[in-house]
Amino acid sequence: MIQLRPLDKNDLGAAEALYLASFPPEERRPWPQVADNASDPFLYGLYDEANSFAGFITVWDFGQYAYVEHFAVDSSRRGGGIGSKAIAALRDMLGKAVVLEVEPPEHPDPMSARRIAFYGRCGFALLDYPYIQPPYAPGLPEVRLCLMTTDTTLDPEEVEHTLHTRVYGRCS
Repeated sequence: MIQLRPLDKNDLGAAEALYLASFPPEERRPWPQVADNASDPFLYGLYDEANSFAGFITVWDFGQYAYVEHFAVDSSRRGGGIGSKAIAALRDMLGKAVVLEVEPPEHPDPMSARRIAFYGRCGFALLDYPYIQPPYAPGLPEVRLCLMTTDTTLDPEEVEHTLHTRVYGRCS
């Protein structure tokens, strides 16, 4: 069993190290924004049966659906089902559609295809929609990504508009 709950303050350092190791600069916001649960995104810690930190997930709630901005399992704990249990727990907790971004299937990193397959097993579908992640900050590049969702009836243009304006702070 995996519990999702607000990250314990004692685990902030481990979560930050995992965040920095798991995401390249162009795919992350400044850590203080991630760790500040007074506003979106909300940072959940992943905790196992022994109450040990296993990873984290950040979530934006947009009413009709939620957006998973970042999700990482501690590298020493991967391959044991923690990720799929965390996604199942998140979906149960939210009770609504979930959207996330992934690298395109043809991305040269073999982990990209594995990541898409993982989310597919968790009930997500890859949308056939051209999507670009805007830069998180000046000087960083935009990133060609793909959208995946648990509800393919969502309008990808509306999702893109919401993500670009609310998550990335871009004007419409």
